[in-house]
Amino acid sequence: MISLRLTRWLLGYVRFSVLGGSPERFYTNCAHSGAYLWDMTSGGNAGACVAARRYRFLRRNARRAGCRLRVRERTGLPFSLRRTKSHAGLWAGFAAFLVLSFSLSTHIWCVQVTGNKDVPAGKIESALASAGLVSGTLRSSVNPQEVERRVMLQCPEIRWISINLRGSMAEAAVRETTEKPNISDQKSVCNVIAARTGQILSLEVFAGTPEVKKGDAVVEGQLLVNAVVEDQTGGSTMTHASAEIIAETSREVTVKVPLHKQVDVPTGKTAVRRNLDIFRAHIPLTLQRKPQGSWRCECERTTVSLFGTPLPLGIYMETWKEVRSQEITLTKSEARSLAGQQIKKQSDALLKGLGRVTGQKLTEHWGKDGLTCEAKLTCEENIAKESEIFIK
Repeated sequence: MISLRLTRWLLGYVRFSVLGGSPERFYTNCAHSGAYLWDMTSGGNAGACVAARRYRFLRRNARRAGCRLRVRERTGLPFSLRRTKSHAGLWAGFAAFLVLSFSLSTHIWCVQVTGNKDVPAGKIESALASAGLVSGTLRSSVNPQEVERRVMLQCPEIRWISINLRGSMAEAAVRETTEKPNISDQKSVCNVIAARTGQILSLEVFAGTPEVKKGDAVVEGQLLVNAVVEDQTGGSTMTHASAEIIAETSREVTVKVPLHKQVDVPTGKTAVRRNLDIFRAHIPLTLQRKPQGSWRCECERTTVSLFGTPLPLGIYMETWKEVRSQEITLTKSEARSLAGQQIKKQSDALLKGLGRVTGQKLTEHWGKDGLTCEAKLTCEENIAKESEIFIK
């Protein structure tokens, strides 16, 4: 039913009245001549609807029935277009819309990066831009294979990339490389020695002959696991010794925190700059110039989407905040807190994932320049270190 109404509207139809004579005879003549009418009425309001191109053929049937026809309403697309014939601006705008739509459909509207976890999307987008794939690029000028090759050369962290062009959108699906595990050379002969001085808490030997046991105190460089292994027959062989030996060790960390330092304090004065981004063109929406002096800038870009698809249209806003340099004095509690943060940062860097800190003893020295904090750390870490034996 909807398709029938749409067809009638596209072709145009006329609603007319039947005056005088015999409307019933007029309808009968129309049926015999093959004219298709609908919404027919009789009596004083006799009338019907007919396709616009068939209306003039009904006059002959009306004369035979002694009737006159009068048009009451013209409906449909042909009559709507006829009313706009004198408005040249509408047709010019419609033509410009068609040309613009066709022109935009030949360009890349947006570039989406998917599948990345550790590699920032901004780095991949920068590599894509240098390879020629960016918003506003002519779609026919993009060579997916060439873009993939150039991006992989610029980003060694990417193991695989695929450029998929879907209409006016380009998708860059990436797979990142996985870190290679550390595989020791089992063909070489080596002992296991102590990397640091400490007391052994646990010992797990994978290959070799252990020379120490749980609870022993060891010094840096001491032999822990021997590469010489004796068999049941009394013979001995040389092997690649390996083990995991957890020991309680001690480390020292010293940090200095000045009590006086220069910081940037906001003055409360702000300036906002907005741009309209269309493809790679920036159209200023405000007359605010870039501030001169000590200012901090915060940038935010809002992308316009249509049905979940990003469009090459967005608002780029810069918020500038004026700051001034000011000297502040830390309190003792603030200095201690800052020293604790620096000690934790340095201890994590020292252990590098090999162990953990189980305790610490702090010694504070206050002076005119600030706080000097010495931390004696008690750690649990793997002290097993392979030492290769060179046999001539």
